[in-house]
Amino acid sequence: MSLLQIAPDSEDLLAPSRRRFLLAAAGAVASVTYPSLGIATDFWSQPRELWLTRPATGESVREVYWADGQLVLPGYYRICQLLRDVRINQAVQFDIITLDIARGIYGWLQSFGINRPIIVNSGYRHPSTNAGIEGAARSSLHTRAQALDVRIEGVSSESVARFGLYLAGGGVGFYPGKNFTHVDRGRVRYWRG
Repeated sequence: MSLLQIAPDSEDLLAPSRRRFLLAAAGAVASVTYPSLGIATDFWSQPRELWLTRPATGESVREVYWADGQLVLPGYYRICQLLRDVRINQAVQFDIITLDIARGIYGWLQSFGINRPIIVNSGYRHPSTNAGIEGAARSSLHTRAQALDVRIEGVSSESVARFGLYLAGGGVGFYPGKNFTHVDRGRVRYWRG
């Protein structure tokens, strides 16, 4: 599977769903107000930017992947490249809902004046890579580019997990001993690792 071989599921992107509704409702918490105009705009209607860094590779991207109701392909592809399976250097098109969950976390940080990147421990994993990781679920959503393992400098993994639960966009795994949080677009569930 290469970045160009997997097309995003357009029905997933556009179809109304409980998950999209909950993500949009969560975004209302992080709405932006323009004091000079007295106007509040919906968080999800603004361009969706992510600032991600990957210490294992020394890479960092700060890109808009969605604006005006559509993918911004140059930014989206750069994000997908950072989220690649670094063991085999393979990138695929990453799931938009999972990126939106990360965007919700990033917006939550910004609403508290925290302007730091999301540190990515793991994004996409080829099934062979996933099989070699101790404790990885055999049917991990990482193998479908629908999960992220993240942390944020100066923010506890418990706090990130609690906000992930609030978003109710999918699964949230809290790993305090390893200082990271797993988020995915699967069914809503929670575990402590």
